[in-house]
Amino acid sequence: APYCYRCPMGMEQERCSFECLDPLEPILKDHGHRVAAMILEPLLMGAGGMLVYPPGYISRLASILEGSGVHLIFDEVATGFGRTGTMFSLEQAGVVPDFLCLSKGITGGFLPLAVTVTTDGVFDAFYADYPEGKTFFHGHTFTANPLSCAAALGSLEVFQAERVIEKVPHRAALLQSMAKRLGDLPIVGDVRGIGMVAAFELVKDKAAKTPFGPHERIGWQVYLHGLERGVILRPLGNVTYLFLPLCLEAGEIEEIVALTAESIKAVVK
Repeated sequence: APYCYRCPMGMEQERCSFECLDPLEPILKDHGHRVAAMILEPLLMGAGGMLVYPPGYISRLASILEGSGVHLIFDEVATGFGRTGTMFSLEQAGVVPDFLCLSKGITGGFLPLAVTVTTDGVFDAFYADYPEGKTFFHGHTFTANPLSCAAALGSLEVFQAERVIEKVPHRAALLQSMAKRLGDLPIVGDVRGIGMVAAFELVKDKAAKTPFGPHERIGWQVYLHGLERGVILRPLGNVTYLFLPLCLEAGEIEEIVALTAESIKAVVK
């Protein structure tokens, strides 16, 4: 994984040429005929620890896959609809995948709905006159649920009417600027973020990047202190993160980051 803070290849970030993708090439050479697809969350690996990585990683990955017959699938369930600063993260990478998985933000989280987008080439593989039997015979009970689809249309109307994406860069810049200040706290080893997402990796020793052990549940402790201050800081192991709504105003962003800092300081004490 492109884990820049703990680079699997031992590279310094300023010297990085995405060496973490080097092992992929021999795998495709020897086993590419058995590989159907490569799946990733572009620019932000969420459940992996809120790992933020540069667009160049995706560009190199796409070039490696080109001509291999291996499909590229982007999971933008979490990163789509403005979360990383553009409507979709793929815009920042300049890469168009074979499949795009969307959900969450399409309804603003009010109702469950997911959409799978694909290329004409994939679509045409399942399109023909009925007697040919090429149809993609798949469906389930709640496909295109009308209430969920109505919520999605309403959400998209809000994006357009309130110019949501236009306002995100300013709010994101404020969040990232304020989040960096938490890097001075004694147990914050890494501050990373993109768009309206900021993450703080908590460590025992900043110089050695020594992680807290699972039994110490440092993220859980921060979460409990956050509740006392009226803010929910859901942990991912040793990573405390903010996944903020796109509609927040400057004062609200500043308050949330300040409460996050207070919660981490309380754990230090």
